[in-house]
Amino acid sequence: MGALVALMLTGFIVVGIYKFFTQSEARSSFLAECAEAPFESAFVFLWVACGLTFFWGVFVPPLGTIKIMIWGTRRELWAVAGIASLAGFVLMIAYLWLKTPRSPR
Repeated sequence: MGALVALMLTGFIVVGIYKFFTQSEARSSFLAECAEAPFESAFVFLWVACGLTFFWGVFVPPLGTIKIMIWGTRRELWAVAGIASLAGFVLMIAYLWLKTPRSPR
């Protein structure tokens, strides 16, 4: 199920990139949304990038062997992206929970 979601998300990104470069209306609306909420836009971009990096690093062996240096230790990129994706999910839930107005008691 997760693989299907990641494949659909990859397809959405490909279509979005195609529309960004070919349609001026889509480009202007996309840039307006990013200008309206820059922090949320950057967070979602990074979160989706980490999730897709984790997915493609697990299912495509050459991408899974990429190692990056973190604090003097070489770690696999897919594992770091998976941890960052989970941390992003926790941050998103906490942000939405704290942002939601509560009814007075």
